[in-house]
Amino acid sequence: MGRYPWAEALLFEILRICLFYPTRHHAYRAVVLAAIIYIAAQIYQTSEVTDPLVVTFLVGCTIVQRFMFAAYILFTEGPFPDHWRRVRDEVHTKGGSDSLPSNFPFPKKLQWMVDIGCSVRMVGWVQEPRNYLPPHPPPSRPLFLWKTFLKLIINAIIIDFASLVLAQDPAFDSRIHDPTDGPETYLAAVPLLRRAPYVLAYCTTLAAGLVAHYNALALVCVGLGRSSSTLWPDFWGQWGDAYTVRRLWGCVHW
Repeated sequence: MGRYPWAEALLFEILRICLFYPTRHHAYRAVVLAAIIYIAAQIYQTSEVTDPLVVTFLVGCTIVQRFMFAAYILFTEGPFPDHWRRVRDEVHTKGGSDSLPSNFPFPKKLQWMVDIGCSVRMVGWVQEPRNYLPPHPPPSRPLFLWKTFLKLIINAIIIDFASLVLAQDPAFDSRIHDPTDGPETYLAAVPLLRRAPYVLAYCTTLAAGLVAHYNALALVCVGLGRSSSTLWPDFWGQWGDAYTVRRLWGCVHW
């Protein structure tokens, strides 16, 4: 059984968030970025992360996604940090240089830093892609909590049924294989018509799992009053909007 680099991954996430601290000093971001690259290299060199192989795959994908998002925030739009503005900051300030993120008080800078580091879809920001995200939910808190709870239950049921399909064929899970097993014991050896349901079930499990985690987090944040329900649009868009490849990736798939 392989070792998951918990300490390195946690440090990587902390440094990644700290990278977005709203300061105009480029030296600060250069030092933090160098530390992030070093930690990422240490994670990639953790050879023990091999069992199950899906862990290695997810770790690698997560690190690359984090670097791509950081590059987008820091380099592909206006100058960081003052280009990025939260809607509530725009509404509750009178304007002027004091309302710029780089001039926020220290506690507000920390909150802003965490917000932008966790806002992959930029929901609640001036730069939010409003023409492509699913509609924002109404501000009714009880109705939002009820609907989100139902979505969580539905996705949990979907995960359970999809997992039953995967359990029917041991060829889908490489963890059960002995190193001496031949290639005929793997999924690639299964006939196509039998293979497709297993692949579909695996993708369904991943998609429903993402939505279930999203719904659970929304229930906690909105239920505790730490977030508005309007900041939690649906994770996926409507399949009826996926009539072009661009709309599939821009409006439906996130």
